[in-house]
Amino acid sequence: MRVAMVGRYYNRQGGVSRVLAELSDRAARDGDDVDVYAHEVLDADPASPVRFVTVPMRTRPVWLDVPSFARHADRALRRERYDIVHVHDGQALHADVVTAHSCYAAWLDDVRSGAGVKGLLSHVYPRHVVTDQWERRVYRRGSTGAAVVAISRVVAGELERHHQVPPERISVIHNGVDIAGFRPAASADAARAALPPEARVADDRVVLAFVGMYFRRKGLEPLLRALGGLRDAPWELLVVGGDDDTPFRALAAELGIAPRVRFLGHRPDVAPFLQAADAFVFPTSYEPFGLVITEALACGTPVITARIAGAAELMQDGREGILLDRPTDPDELGAAVRRFLSLSSEARTAMRAAARETAVGASWDAQWARYAALFSEVAERRHEGQPAWG
Repeated sequence: MRVAMVGRYYNRQGGVSRVLAELSDRAARDGDDVDVYAHEVLDADPASPVRFVTVPMRTRPVWLDVPSFARHADRALRRERYDIVHVHDGQALHADVVTAHSCYAAWLDDVRSGAGVKGLLSHVYPRHVVTDQWERRVYRRGSTGAAVVAISRVVAGELERHHQVPPERISVIHNGVDIAGFRPAASADAARAALPPEARVADDRVVLAFVGMYFRRKGLEPLLRALGGLRDAPWELLVVGGDDDTPFRALAAELGIAPRVRFLGHRPDVAPFLQAADAFVFPTSYEPFGLVITEALACGTPVITARIAGAAELMQDGREGILLDRPTDPDELGAAVRRFLSLSSEARTAMRAAARETAVGASWDAQWARYAALFSEVAERRHEGQPAWG
């Protein structure tokens, strides 16, 4: 097939951009003729047969970036003929398949439900208004619209509620995970020895890891409060992420756990920390997917996370980790951590094996196979003059 894949950024560093790169490379590897339409390309394999088409985009003001990119991308796409045009998050309107990585309307509705100035200003802040209107334009195109891939059942439900996208129009295909780059260490001792000196802990301690860019939304505060109630347990926490840690350091000191919490800042490679951890704790309050969850699973590290996180749909409570109903509740979170700490070594070993097994089933190759089947189905329908879905 001749395939166009469209997204503002192509690289292996972000979320949407990572999906664009992984899928386009696999499509080309399997023999498809692939053109990627992007504003910026990084981390491209010079040996890959993927061709890149540079798309102009306005970057100021910031709320015009997506409409600007989409307008230029649509203009370029109309000059070509493809079997499949695959677009990420509605970054072009000329599409056969759209992958929804989130639902902006759902997030915005949550912001507006809160009291205070932030909720009021969200009704007039240009980026919110423009992005919300654009998203509605993308998904409310009725039977003539593209087939939709949601990266989780969480996102699928939000599209149904906020944009009335028919459920039969939506396929759920989770994001993949790099099972070669994220894999179990040779041994627990080797994993801990590989950590930088500032992250090393005593052998008799249980290592908990938290990785995230937005500490407040990802749940670091309730995690610290939960651990404040577990001072009798032999844990240490590694916090990896580039957010401002000042208020969280102060909270750890207030709770009397500061010596047991290591704030390690941004790290370009988080795999060593996930490999060295006995458990990855991620009590996020909202997460359309959460790639770091599957990366932890791929390292064979049990995960304690919110049931509402998209990637948690791949897990079963007690099998790969522990699922939280109220992730922001320190009492429930503390009970979950204590539950993990009480597991026997045999139970933890079984949990680690299950985590890796689940990640392998969600590898990029496995998820690309699901996309490839959908692309073939949509291309056949289009060839017969039918809508992309029906």
